[in-house]
Amino acid sequence: MPERPSQARSRAEARRRARYRAQGRESDAPDDEEDEPSASSSGGAPGGFLSRIFPPAPPLPGKPDPLAGFTYRGPLPGLVSGFYILARWPRWWVLAGVLWVVGEILARIGPANAAIATLASVISFAALIGAGWFGWARPWAFGLGAAVLGVILFSAIVGTAILQSGVDPGVSGPALYLGLASQESFQLFFGALAGWYGGYLRRRLAAQPQRARSNRRRSSR
Repeated sequence: MPERPSQARSRAEARRRARYRAQGRESDAPDDEEDEPSASSSGGAPGGFLSRIFPPAPPLPGKPDPLAGFTYRGPLPGLVSGFYILARWPRWWVLAGVLWVVGEILARIGPANAAIATLASVISFAALIGAGWFGWARPWAFGLGAAVLGVILFSAIVGTAILQSGVDPGVSGPALYLGLASQESFQLFFGALAGWYGGYLRRRLAAQPQRARSNRRRSSR
């Protein structure tokens, strides 16, 4: 009869403790704590509904301090530090915002084609997730920054196209731009959420090799 996993773990644990006693070590707690992922990094600790769907992910290893050189000590450190981080790495959220505009224009004013509509949705969705993936310093802020830029560019492009088409929109130019932007305002929340998910997904994938190495070390004992 094949050995049950619980029995194999119990026997491995007994052998390890016997080896520690032979070495004059009374406790193996330090090694267990070193090799065993923490509850916050592995998601093993009991938590709420969201923590079961999205177990906590550890930070990316080997990344520098994103707030190095940040000296602001005013009343809004969270907000100002977000602008500081976006200013340090503008490439990712700017590129994501431009890609989102491309997808949104294809979806809204492109040809009525199911394949093109699907492609446009994928481009818009992937752009905001990608902003958080590459914006490791603060993923949700990169997603939000991409969405804000995208809404501004989309409103400017579509509003200018309507005004230059000769069709009377029934409102003044500024009101037209503002109306277009307000129609897309829900994208700001979606951008922050998609950016957060992109960063979370990257951290979870980066943690898998480390977790696999820990499991191999424990199984080899």
